[in-house]
Amino acid sequence: MGSLLDDIRDGIRDGIEYVADKTDEYTKIGKLKVEMLSLKRNIEKQFIELGGRTYELLSGRSKKQVAEDEEVNNLVKELKELEKKLDEKKKQIEKVKAEKEQQRKEREEARKAEGEAKKPEEAQ
Repeated sequence: MGSLLDDIRDGIRDGIEYVADKTDEYTKIGKLKVEMLSLKRNIEKQFIELGGRTYELLSGRSKKQVAEDEEVNNLVKELKELEKKLDEKKKQIEKVKAEKEQQRKEREEARKAEGEAKKPEEAQ
């Protein structure tokens, strides 16, 4: 009878750990996605500014070269930095997913080893 209670207890423990683990994973991923949205908004703003400045240069009297304009170059530089940060956030999400999956596998393997160690004890 103790074995049935142990199985029930282990099942409940496994379920609770799984829910807690998934909650932690989704919380971290959610935070990273919010940060990604902020970066995307900043990228959009920069593109709007870049487009406005480019239009201004091309339609103005001076017909100044777009590639030589300091403001355009600064906007392009900032855009590249924002895109790098966005890529870093994507990598962080993948890292969180991989770490959590590895932790789940390790726990599962430890439980299997624990269960196999209990079987010889029960046979005695």
